[in-house]
Amino acid sequence: MAALNTVLEQALQLSDDERGELIGQLLRSLEPDAGEGELTADEWEAAWSSELGQRAREVRKGAVELIDGDEALAGVRRSITARRP
Repeated sequence: MAALNTVLEQALQLSDDERGELIGQLLRSLEPDAGEGELTADEWEAAWSSELGQRAREVRKGAVELIDGDEALAGVRRSITARRP
C-alpha cells in the first residue's frame, strides 16, 4: 500500500491534463485484450451516442439533478481527501 500512496502523491503533482492522460492509460490497462470482447471504434461511438442520448432525455424530463462542474469536482476532492490515511 505504501507504493500506491507514493504513486498517488506523485500523480497529484501532475497538471490536470497529465492526470487526465494518466487516468485514460490506467483505464485502458483494465480493458480486456483484443479478441476478448473489445469494442471497435464504431461500436464505442454507437454505445456512447446511445448513452448520451439517454442522459439528455433524462435531463429534459427532469429525472436527474444537474450539478455544477465546480461543485462536482469539490465533492470528488472531498471524497478523495476523506480516503487518504
